[in-house]
Amino acid sequence: MLLFVGTTVVLFVISWQLALVTLLLVPPIYFASRWFRRVSNRAYLEVRDRIATNMSTLQESLEGIRVVQAFSREANATERFHDTNEAQYRANLTTVRISAKYFPMVEFAGVGGTALILGLGGVLAHRDAVTVGTVAAFVLYLNNLFEPVQQLSQFYNTVQSAGAALGKLFGLLDTAPSVHERPGAYDLTGDLTGDLRGDPGDIEVRVVSFAYLDDPVLTDVSVTIHAGERVALVGPTGAGKSTLAKLLARFYDPRSGVITIGGHDLRDVTIASLRRTMCVVPQEGYLFAGTLRENVRIGRPDASDADVDSALRALGLYERFAAFPEGLATQVREGGSRLSAGERQLVSLARAALADPRILVLDEATSNLDPGTEHAVEQALERLMERRTVVVVAHRLSTAARADRVAVIDGGRLAEWGTHDELLARGGRYAALFAAWSTHRP
Repeated sequence: MLLFVGTTVVLFVISWQLALVTLLLVPPIYFASRWFRRVSNRAYLEVRDRIATNMSTLQESLEGIRVVQAFSREANATERFHDTNEAQYRANLTTVRISAKYFPMVEFAGVGGTALILGLGGVLAHRDAVTVGTVAAFVLYLNNLFEPVQQLSQFYNTVQSAGAALGKLFGLLDTAPSVHERPGAYDLTGDLTGDLRGDPGDIEVRVVSFAYLDDPVLTDVSVTIHAGERVALVGPTGAGKSTLAKLLARFYDPRSGVITIGGHDLRDVTIASLRRTMCVVPQEGYLFAGTLRENVRIGRPDASDADVDSALRALGLYERFAAFPEGLATQVREGGSRLSAGERQLVSLARAALADPRILVLDEATSNLDPGTEHAVEQALERLMERRTVVVVAHRLSTAARADRVAVIDGGRLAEWGTHDELLARGGRYAALFAAWSTHRP
């Protein structure tokens, strides 16, 4: 920019007549740059979209390679990738065509400016208005004028491409979280724990309703769970059981109604303290790239190796993992791909044991285990659940039968509530579900 401004000043000092002629080239460059900015921005955004689609298609096919092979869908997967790859290629071609129109225009402006100066300068020199030396100096200075312009046009192309990529990143980073922490939220496990109006393990759901976008999932659900009680949430698929569990853990906030722990609204406590009080074990355990020990330590990052070992021993899993060739230093790889689904879930349970929460939310944590492993883990869970409030999303009604009370969720509403024996004697929805499960279980 300094070179451009300095050269412009020098040109007007040498010959204001020739400098004015040079200014005739400014409008074409200005309007060409405006056009380039408008169309290239759209084109580069399209390129980023096509790259994302192409990479996600490739990743999806690789992650589902066993399904692709099992159903002989290799040709279909290849065709899908070819289509997305071709779309990315065409989007890149569009940006090349735009550049091919813009950059020659900038180059032509420089050559055209030199031609104009030579032509007009020759006429003025013939009339003795300027000297030949002035015309020659002017032509040389024009190189200093248009070289920065051409460099800036190249940088502009890079900036437009980078801007499109940043736009995608900022769109993600600027996404507002659906769960907010209120100003002045307090620590549920800190000094205020003693001021709770109830036991910190008490959970109360009062007239709670929730919807994903405009799709109602729960309507006016009310449940009271006392400290140390084990409650099973049962019902047909899509009834809202897992959604209610997510609301208890405050992964979402209800559209209406209140959920309290120890008499305090979940929205009034810090999310970090809620996570220390309540631990969620999902149906499928997810592991991160690293060692077994590091993945267990996610339950409590400041835990020592001895703490991790104790958590594994509490579940009767230490010997199982210590028997690996590298023991607890075994690398599980991304997503825990080196372990079986059952072993990944065992690590998730060990995380919960290490976290030592007051409340456990289990989304049928034993569903991915073989019968032998399931029996061992259920014994460990019995020890883990002692003196804790436990909420279980139960797909197997044998789990519900061992719970203190059962909540039957049907159509987004609390259909029945009571003990296993009470609900069976009532002969309602739960009794029908239990009869169907008993008939079809192996």
